[in-house]
Amino acid sequence: MQEQELVQKIHDFIKETYKAEYIGYLNVEKLNPGYKFSIGIPSYMSPTVLINYCETDEEFLDYIYSELKSRNYMRVWTYKIVRQENTLDE
Repeated sequence: MQEQELVQKIHDFIKETYKAEYIGYLNVEKLNPGYKFSIGIPSYMSPTVLINYCETDEEFLDYIYSELKSRNYMRVWTYKIVRQENTLDE
């Protein structure tokens, strides 16, 4: 499988398991040997990175699925702040 296909399968897993769509940073890289999974939690600037030396794509996906279930990232509450210029209403 290509890296984009693995990313799509992980997105599908999150959607199916948690009934939520993850729109943040998510990346998969094939290493030699192994895989590198990055997810933008707590932020895209300091992502959580998991590296595993699996031999097949299915082993890697099973590992990532179990990690996503056990770490329970869906409990992380985030919010977005949009700063605007200070205006003085008189």
